[in-house]
Amino acid sequence: MRTLRTAGIASAIATALMLAACASTTPRPLTGAAAVPSPPGKEDCVFFRTMRDWSAVDRERLILYGMGKQTYLATLSFPSTELPFDYLVGFQDRDNDGRICGGFDSIITRDGIPNRITIASVKRIDEKDAKEFLAAVHPKRQKVKRVSGDDAGPAAPAAPR
Repeated sequence: MRTLRTAGIASAIATALMLAACASTTPRPLTGAAAVPSPPGKEDCVFFRTMRDWSAVDRERLILYGMGKQTYLATLSFPSTELPFDYLVGFQDRDNDGRICGGFDSIITRDGIPNRITIASVKRIDEKDAKEFLAAVHPKRQKVKRVSGDDAGPAAPAAPR
């Protein structure tokens, strides 16, 4: 009986120490693309047939481009290591309503073994907000603007001596 009591006390102490260790850890600050907050938007859905392009923002967010200037931010339920590097993803409309929405529908990445990830939310955002968001997350991807003096063309050949 005494051994059972001792084992119970030891177990309780070990559990208390583990919980104290977990409580004392401080959360790490977000860095890189995860540190940039998503632009504000209204929860919406994208009609599957009107999607014309997509762009990966980071491992759990992607921008979907619909017809015209319709732009949507899709957030995945968990990060995908393949998403930033895939050039081809599939979208699965699970409820067969012709729309990609948050909660039910998913994306499928093709790198190696197919990986299905549920889309947590789809928000309609401004095209201007999408461009600013991508510029904040990926500053190196932006086109280099020419300086006004650069449009003079190639330099004239030097005069012979």
